[in-house]
Amino acid sequence: MSFGRRVFYVLACLILCICIPPGFIYWELLSRRAHQQDSLDALAWNESRLQFKSLGHYFAVTPKSGTPRVDCLLPPSYQFRYCLNIARSFKEPLSARYHPRPSAVSSLEENAPRAYWRWPGNISKESFEDAAAREWPGCIHCMNIVRYKVLGRKLYVAESAPGSRQQLGAEEMLQVVLYLFPIPDMEFLLHFGDGCVNGLPVISWNVCRQFADAGFTMPSYTVWERSLGPTQRMVYSTCLEKRYPARKRKPLVIWRGRTTDSRFGSFNRDNYLQALRIQLHQLARNYSDILDVRLVELLHCNKFVKKKIRDTGSWIKFEHFNKYCAILDIDGNSWSDRFGHLVHFNTPILKMESNYTGYFEHLFAPDTSIIQFAKDFSDLPEKARQLIADCQQTARRDDTEGGEGRRIAKNMQVASQALMDQVGIAEAFAYTLQVYKNLSSWEVDPSLKGFKQVKGTCCSVAQVPKLLAAAVSEYHGRKA
Repeated sequence: MSFGRRVFYVLACLILCICIPPGFIYWELLSRRAHQQDSLDALAWNESRLQFKSLGHYFAVTPKSGTPRVDCLLPPSYQFRYCLNIARSFKEPLSARYHPRPSAVSSLEENAPRAYWRWPGNISKESFEDAAAREWPGCIHCMNIVRYKVLGRKLYVAESAPGSRQQLGAEEMLQVVLYLFPIPDMEFLLHFGDGCVNGLPVISWNVCRQFADAGFTMPSYTVWERSLGPTQRMVYSTCLEKRYPARKRKPLVIWRGRTTDSRFGSFNRDNYLQALRIQLHQLARNYSDILDVRLVELLHCNKFVKKKIRDTGSWIKFEHFNKYCAILDIDGNSWSDRFGHLVHFNTPILKMESNYTGYFEHLFAPDTSIIQFAKDFSDLPEKARQLIADCQQTARRDDTEGGEGRRIAKNMQVASQALMDQVGIAEAFAYTLQVYKNLSSWEVDPSLKGFKQVKGTCCSVAQVPKLLAAAVSEYHGRKA
């Protein structure tokens, strides 16, 4: 190697050693500054930026005029990682949104409930005890009813409670709720199952709203498990927008799922064609140009049914649903639990009409935040074609604003971002407890006989800010 070339290599190495570390430091400082600004923006992005309009069983939730565009600084690797992982990698600051509140949680504007409920009059002690005495409500897809007490903002559960992953998630949420909000002494019942429990004064993941005594709702454990902080929610929205732009969509409506149904626990020759998801799978065979809809897993099907349904599909990661023009959503055992995840996407949702209602679903009105199709699928092909045509027109024009589908997706995403971050989820649960307490016609018995205190360390189900987790754990008498 010549002397000149050696000098060149030495100088090149010196330049790299001098320039690269400051470059990394600059990127880190830039990221921190952007993160701090995003935190301030996320704190300002709340329900005050929304407007509500009552529409029958629903409320149309839309952004007020002048709503700012969400745009966060993302790491260069965002193209190669899932947006949910990128959002969770951002350290959520313990902003004022996570601080304890001095007063009870109220309704949203226009008296919109933060969590859906329907109950005639007060809850009697007799009906409460009757429900509490049941180990199982007696309905299809229903499960355990568990009794709780709140005394001095501490949580107690019946010693007979069986314990489950779902129960753990609910108790973790409740511990956060009791730290953040002034919940009065009370007792209540949680139902950890999918089925309708109308007539019983219990708090469930979903209710059947056609009944006057449908009951009360709470966020499901999966909603809590997937939850993000307000800053992380902004990062997630930005990532989805950049990774899955409206102009780069497959001209299809996407769905993947299992054979679950609200009316049947298993499927055979006599009933399989009555199951909604199997009907949907069969229908899609005739509309493969617009519906990429497939059953993936044939649960509880006998050999006859499995022989009839051979053209199953393969799983697709939920996030990759955003590669398509629209996402289809349909009931399973009851309400669609995945809907609580889909509402955060930037893709329009084509959702089956249903009386099954999760805690938040009344805030996502048809033709405002979702497109709704009939339960008999009669209008599904037409609405799918309309959404795909709208999507393709947006792609041809390279229009960032887009048409009807784009507008609806934006409304959906704005509402979910403002109302369904970690604190919004806790507010919804606190709202349900407050309503339940106000309707209870008796004072809680202070005796703890048959109860034990819930002292689990926060938080193993949801990823909350570390300082919040430590504060919640300390408040409930256990070190993090």
